[in-house]
Formats: sequence, C-alpha cells, structure tokens
Amino acid sequence: MTTLDTQPLFYCGDDVHRAKMQKIQETLGRRHLDALLLLKHDAVRYVTEFYAKGYRPFLDIEYAALVPAGRDPVLGFTVAGEERRAAIRSRVRDVRHLPRLAEWPAALAVLLEEYSLARGRIGFDLMPQFMYQGVRDRLPGVELIDAGDAWVDIAAIKHPLEVALIEQALTMAQEGAAAAIRTVAPGATEIDVSAAAEYRMRTLGSEMNPFIPVVASGSNAAIWERVATTRRMESGDMVILDVGCVHRGYTGDFARTVVVGEPTAPQRRIYRAAYDALQEAVKTAKPGVLCSAVDAVVRRVVRDAGLAKYAQGWASGHQLGFGLHGEPLVAPGVDVPLRPGMVINLEPSLYTFDDLTVGGVELEDTVVITESGSRRLTDFPFDERLLR
Repeated sequence: MTTLDTQPLFYCGDDVHRAKMQKIQETLGRRHLDALLLLKHDAVRYVTEFYAKGYRPFLDIEYAALVPAGRDPVLGFTVAGEERRAAIRSRVRDVRHLPRLAEWPAALAVLLEEYSLARGRIGFDLMPQFMYQGVRDRLPGVELIDAGDAWVDIAAIKHPLEVALIEQALTMAQEGAAAAIRTVAPGATEIDVSAAAEYRMRTLGSEMNPFIPVVASGSNAAIWERVATTRRMESGDMVILDVGCVHRGYTGDFARTVVVGEPTAPQRRIYRAAYDALQEAVKTAKPGVLCSAVDAVVRRVVRDAGLAKYAQGWASGHQLGFGLHGEPLVAPGVDVPLRPGMVINLEPSLYTFDDLTVGGVELEDTVVITESGSRRLTDFPFDERLLR
C-alpha cells in the first residue's frame, strides 16, 4: 500500500519553523500589530511552509496567509485542486478556499471578523488598492498598515538555524559554479555551461532556480546579457557565471568570472578592480556600518582604479535568504545599519560596454554579520590567471 508523505515539500524542519514563527510573533508585539496579512508567495510559504503553485517566479495573487498575534497562521488559496495538498503539505490547521480575486475583499473581511480582528491593526506586505478599499468599506474599524519594513526585519535578521540552511544552499551554488567552470572551453555554448551548473545543483537537491542563470561570454559579458545564449565561447573570452539554487526555501546566489585561455591586460585590470572591491567590502561589513558605506567602499576602489564608468549602477550587494535581492540593499542612499544575523551577498561588477573586446566581471561572496564583524559563508577560488 502506498502512503503519502505529509511533510511540507522541501521542509526547513520543525526547529526552523518555530524560530521563524517566534520572530513573527515578536515583531507583531514590537509593532503593536494584531495580525499580519501576507500575499507574496515567499511570505506565505515562510509562515505556512506551503509550497505554492508557481512559487517565487510569479507575482499572481493566488494565496494569502493571516498570522494573528499569539495564534497559528491561516492559509487561503484560490487555485482549484489545492484543498487536499494544502491540508497535508502545510503547517497550518485552518486552510480555506478563497473565491476569485475580485471577491477577496469580502472574503478577507469575513476572515478578519472570525478572528476578532474587525477593529484590529493589520499589517500587510502587499495589497492592491481595490482590496485595501474593499476591506475598509466592509470593516470601517480595521486599521490596515503597510508593514513592508516589518517584513524586512523578519526576513533580514536570520536565526542561526536559517543561516545554516543558507550556507548549505551556497555550497550547492558553488558546486554548480564549479561544474560550469569545468564546462567552459572554446566551442562550448553558454547554454552548455548553464545546463551543467543547473544539472549539478538539481542533483544535489536544489528545489528550483531562483533566477535565470547568467552565463555571459565575450561581448555578451560586456553588455551583461541576462540569459545564456547559443553563442560559442572563444579563446580570450571573459565568462561571467552567476548561478542560484534554493535549499528548503533558502536561496544560494553565487558568481565568479573566468577567462578562456590567457587574459589581456585590460581584462586583468577590471578583474583586479572587482576582486579588490570585494575584499574591501567584506572587511567593511560589520555591525553598525551603514549599507551605503559598504557600497561606497566598493565604488571607491573601482573609482581609484579609473573604472568608475563601468561599475554596476544598481547596487553592490543585497540581503540573501528566503527570497532573492532582499532589503535593505547594499546601495547608495541606503543608510540602514548592518545588524548581527543579516546575511549579505556582496557582488562588485564591471562591464566594458564601450569595448566589447574586454568583456565583464562579476565576483560574488556572501557573509553573515556577527556580533563583532562578519563571517564568510562562501569559499571558492578566483581565476589566478586574471590576478597575475
């Protein structure tokens, strides 16, 4: 007789689940909120452990989680056929089918009334205007509060058990990068290299790709092409490899750049600038240091090398954990101090968009902020040919 495993898919474990719920309940108390209403798929999974259809790549509003203060979460969904799966694959007792999205305001109002929250302070992570107004019209006494910053606190400060899962995810990602590097050779296509990385990570247990893997070679590296193509690699190409995986809900994101054959002096120059910027960023990342200050260090090193115009304009890093590119970013104007428990992905990147013969470079390492400094969670060699 075949039996069905009732564990949530890719479950983080009871200890991690309890640690997450404790963080959420503490946040509710600290923010004087009566509940959190969560609509983003990764947030719904975080509190319910339920692996939503289309988890992570999509923004469709099909699931909701309500977390009342001092009580277990509630899971709601609109997707047909989820009743049985949600009942056995989540860590939630109250699972209910919701009507089509246009009718959610009425359904959410009923749910809030059932949990005695009709006059409560409800924090939310994402809410369309029609839903916000519809709930308010039905429950004039409810206070709906944008709790995006509260969610940042919950997700950005990791419990040590969460850090351990992220470290395991990063180990998978580094294995994927190693497989990709072994495939890099004249004549290999970018898709060949990408497939090698993805295959290795999946065989190690990665549940999904958190983003489209980047394998950009030669001129594609110089413009930061976002998807692997059929381009065949040639001697002299720089090759950017940025791969990711997910382990029990937690993301591994990792990048290295290698060269096919012997590098040129300009290629060594941009690689050295990115390498030096990464080392200085790791040294700077300590509790109390502003995210903007770490970003400024990266940009100063690149500027001193005379390469400022090639620097990534978006950010020098981001939080890493249950999602990808979490806040606060390591970027200009983000004057948020680093705190113990934050896991920071640092990624200096340069692209010679005006000289396609050089290429581009991205180097990515991850640290966890400790009480006295930081600890690297990645340990992978650099291309010594580019550092000579």
